[in-house]
Amino acid sequence: MFAQSWLGIRNFTLGLIKIQRVATQANGVTNANRAVTLKQIQFHGRPYRFLSTSSSGSGSRSGSAGHGHGKSTKTDRVLYSTLAVIAGAGTIYIIDKEFNASLITRSARALYVLLWIAYAYGKDSKNYKSIDDLHEIASERLLQMLMQNKGLYIKLGQAIANQGALFPKAYQVRFPKLYDEAPFDSWDKVDQVLKANLGPNYESEIFEWIDHIPVASASIAQVHKAQLSKNLGSAKVALKVQHDYIDKQIVVDLWVYRFISKVYEKVFDIPLSMFTSYVSEQLVKETDFVHEMHNSMRLVELIENDPVLEKENIKIPKNFPKLTTRQVLPAEWVDGIALTDKDELINNKYDLKLTMSQYIKLFGRQIFKYGFVHSDPHPGNLLARFDENGKQQLVLLDHGLYINLPEKFRLQYCKLWKDLFVLNVKGVEQTGRDWGIHSTEIFATIVQLRPVKLEQNKDGSKDDTRDISDLLKSFIGDELKFPKELPFLSRTMRMIQNLNQQFGSPVNRINLLTKEAITVLSKDGSLTWYDRWDLLKIDFSMIVSGIIFRLIRIRQWLTGDKYGGKQKGLEDYIEMYMQNTAKSLGMEWM
Repeated sequence: MFAQSWLGIRNFTLGLIKIQRVATQANGVTNANRAVTLKQIQFHGRPYRFLSTSSSGSGSRSGSAGHGHGKSTKTDRVLYSTLAVIAGAGTIYIIDKEFNASLITRSARALYVLLWIAYAYGKDSKNYKSIDDLHEIASERLLQMLMQNKGLYIKLGQAIANQGALFPKAYQVRFPKLYDEAPFDSWDKVDQVLKANLGPNYESEIFEWIDHIPVASASIAQVHKAQLSKNLGSAKVALKVQHDYIDKQIVVDLWVYRFISKVYEKVFDIPLSMFTSYVSEQLVKETDFVHEMHNSMRLVELIENDPVLEKENIKIPKNFPKLTTRQVLPAEWVDGIALTDKDELINNKYDLKLTMSQYIKLFGRQIFKYGFVHSDPHPGNLLARFDENGKQQLVLLDHGLYINLPEKFRLQYCKLWKDLFVLNVKGVEQTGRDWGIHSTEIFATIVQLRPVKLEQNKDGSKDDTRDISDLLKSFIGDELKFPKELPFLSRTMRMIQNLNQQFGSPVNRINLLTKEAITVLSKDGSLTWYDRWDLLKIDFSMIVSGIIFRLIRIRQWLTGDKYGGKQKGLEDYIEMYMQNTAKSLGMEWM
């Protein structure tokens, strides 16, 4: 690859020199006066050849020839300066790509696009026919930059994709593409990472075999199927290998992220830097596979000691601590069908209602009981299968990104769900004040992902003119109080809602999650008598909610639409109300 790239630049440069020679001959300058040489140097132990030019300095010229030479000298200087710049830039590009994981190129590309977006929205928006035109152009440029840069840029783009209504429609339409499978690394690169982490003879000493063709690839790593050697138990494993460039890129990528966040904060006057340190910390943890292994093992322990989840048949693949490193993670291979493939699940007689119930109960316990939350529960990280006893089982994969909820925040979050369910406005406002939040309407919408009654202006109208900066400023009143975990929780809740909607709303998500929150609160000794009265009201409200849910499901069944597509399920109705709510707040909900 390096040789081909360098050869291309060298040939291009030589071609320009050949053109210059023809021009020089036309001006009466002989080729003998200049010679093109190739000088060889050593770099990182490899020989590279660079162009240089020299003048013979001999021979006499006539007046006319001298005049022609004088005219061509200026042309020569311009041409050779151009060639030097091209050769120098090409050399820097190749060295950056081969030895520096394209840090300079990627950072320059990111800074250019992101600063252009800041300028376009901040100073140049009047030059576009409409703001929608600017959204289309800016979102496409940003998407292409993220896809070219790969790595952590994909992760950051996925964060945008999951923020839904906070971004214009143009972004919402394009950015889900970032969840498409990432390009595979060649086996040579994978082999280098494995040798560096497991030793030069890993393939014969640790494994019986490794499939060199990966089964999956994502922004940080790719996965190969393999079998451990007989002395290690002969287990089949999913071998997760980090992309070789991640380790080199992460520090600079996060610096660019923090820098741009500060720029955007000033240009758009919105609070962004308050999140950057926390997000950066989580991304660094996600690239450490030892940390991922410990997350997985901790969740296994929590589930095994929880009688509620013990009967739900949840599986977390087994880990192999002695073979795990920061860049390599072998885990038990588990066959199953990803929840991304609804048709395959239906064809294989899986009960989607049971699958969603397992999914929501698992995450309800993580959020309200454990305070330890898997924060990337998209359908590709979940499998359904039948266990050895023929019972339907849910498998949770990819444990790199977790958030720990402080005890005080976890209990406040439980109480918030209770207050929202019984429309206890004072309780919601109190939690909002504790978290530095002003706008109750946005707050309620983000937490439960269900319609809420909108606040109105004094004249009774709804304000649909606010932009995102006004929206965020009205939402976050005190940055120091705002819980950094809340955006990650909202992201997790949005993924749960999306999957339930895609499956035709086979379960009542709001009821299931509220029930988990109430189960935790009912065992908390700090509850007042007023709180306990609220719990009784919730029981009645859930009965009413359950009746409405069943009526909607009956209509779906009668029309042969058990799993969505023809008739609207409960989540579809919630989504419609959410869109109206978002529109009234100046947002676009998709």
